[in-house]
Amino acid sequence: MARDPTGGVGGAPPKAVMERDAVLYALSTLAQTCAALAAFVSALALYKLQSLGAEQARNDHNIRGILAGPVLSQNQVPILPLSRVIEVARANSTVSPGLTSTVSESLKEAVAEWDGFPARRRSATKGLFVFEAWNLLLIGESLVGFNYVPLLQSSPCSFWGLWTAAIGTVAVTGYGVYAWTR
Repeated sequence: MARDPTGGVGGAPPKAVMERDAVLYALSTLAQTCAALAAFVSALALYKLQSLGAEQARNDHNIRGILAGPVLSQNQVPILPLSRVIEVARANSTVSPGLTSTVSESLKEAVAEWDGFPARRRSATKGLFVFEAWNLLLIGESLVGFNYVPLLQSSPCSFWGLWTAAIGTVAVTGYGVYAWTR
């Protein structure tokens, strides 16, 4: 690239031009930061998904325990398929003969918690996919950007592109952490 007398490259003012090493450093840092974030936050997301599975198993155990005795015999509780247990729980979640109001209320709460699991899992999974897609996109762009260092060096848009990538990464990471800590 030819420098003009004012110090810019290709007619661009000097402040709008990034140095070659700065471009390389920015691209490298962006890729490394996204890779580290992807590893760390993905571990959090997978932990959240495993925790949801454990909560759901505990909830299944609670529903079976509440139903044991007043509604189902002790022999039926462990062998009934989960779909049938939930069906029985829904049918008995109102005060009915054989159930006290306390048992009925506990069953109603357990069924409501059970019904909330699909939405919670969907939210956590969606957050993971959005986070991973954003990070992989930025890692890919950073690696491809190494092929275009002279162009990026002379472009006044590089400044705003880096700001957009940085703010986007913070926003997507924040959303992911929010989705997995609810």
